[in-house]
Amino acid sequence: MVTNLAEEIKQAEAAARQRVKDAKNEAARLVSKAKNEADQRIKETKQQAFRKYRDNIVQVESEAETNAAKIVEAGRESARAFTDSHQGRVKETATWIAEEVMARYGRG
Repeated sequence: MVTNLAEEIKQAEAAARQRVKDAKNEAARLVSKAKNEADQRIKETKQQAFRKYRDNIVQVESEAETNAAKIVEAGRESARAFTDSHQGRVKETATWIAEEVMARYGRG
């Protein structure tokens, strides 16, 4: 009976050691799996953030281009208005300069 009991204890200890070993292996596997999933999620999140950043940049550039076109057109209109408002003065000044040159240096 003592031999049987000692043998049972040894078997129980061996089984317990194997269970602990299996549990450690399973825990390591689960930790590794969780780490891989976390790394994958981080990678996906970074990609999404970069895509969103790139889309925002494209949108801002488009808005800036539209605003720049409006500003340029407003400048052109302002220049046209200035030119139109001063056209008469330019002609008068050109005529006056021509007359002064002719008066001073002659006609030819």
